[in-house]
Amino acid sequence: MTRAKAFAPAALAVATLMLATTAAEAQRRREEPRPQRPSRADILLYNSFPAGTRLAVVSINGRPPVATDRPAFTFTPGFRMAGFGGCNPVSADYRRTGPSDIRFGPLNFVERKCGGEVDRQERAIFWAIQGANRWRPNGRGGMTFTGVRGTVSFAPAF
Repeated sequence: MTRAKAFAPAALAVATLMLATTAAEAQRRREEPRPQRPSRADILLYNSFPAGTRLAVVSINGRPPVATDRPAFTFTPGFRMAGFGGCNPVSADYRRTGPSDIRFGPLNFVERKCGGEVDRQERAIFWAIQGANRWRPNGRGGMTFTGVRGTVSFAPAF
């Protein structure tokens, strides 16, 4: 048997495998949904996030803040949040994966007790921020976070 005849079945097998792989890849590409381009409204919503603005808390789960020192936060364009919950300073990283999606990393704060309603309010603010998964604009330059742990609304601080 000549050398060419010995390699013919192997070459045929390789060619068949390549053809089958190419056909399967083409079929997979046809079945995959193409990612949709964001709409103009999505882009405007994404760009309206008030990064770099100091925002004060105006309500926690529908109730106004009780702390004498108003809780306020800054959300930087570098995806970092820093602020004051009414008793303790706090910071965290955040990420935005879509026009109205938001997620926070662990909140970093030293828990100093201020007592009573201020502690409960601060805990509610921190829990709402930590559990937030959606945000939406609220009023002129404000926003509201909603999630599994509550709702907190912000307005520009002066």
